[in-house]
Amino acid sequence: MARVRNNIILKNLSGAVGKKLVFKIINGETFACKYPDRSRVKYTKEQLQYREIFAKASKHASEIVKDPVKKKAYKVKKKTSVYHSALKDYMAAYKKQNYLKNS
Repeated sequence: MARVRNNIILKNLSGAVGKKLVFKIINGETFACKYPDRSRVKYTKEQLQYREIFAKASKHASEIVKDPVKKKAYKVKKKTSVYHSALKDYMAAYKKQNYLKNS
């Protein structure tokens, strides 16, 4: 990981450049490092299941945001976006539903 110093263009830059380089801000300093290789990561069954649930929640939230009527009618909680509120509500409902099944 390389530390970026005295560079006006790269200072406070974060994110990926293609799939080769990533800029990170750690404790207020900018660092450049290679893009992570996650091809050998083996996910557990629980992680794969959670990813699937999150994908469904994301789809649900996106559908609400795309529909102007649903978006306007949606109750937003604590200064968050409609998308994030819908995502949180879906995940909470899923958790509650599974908690009731397992009880």
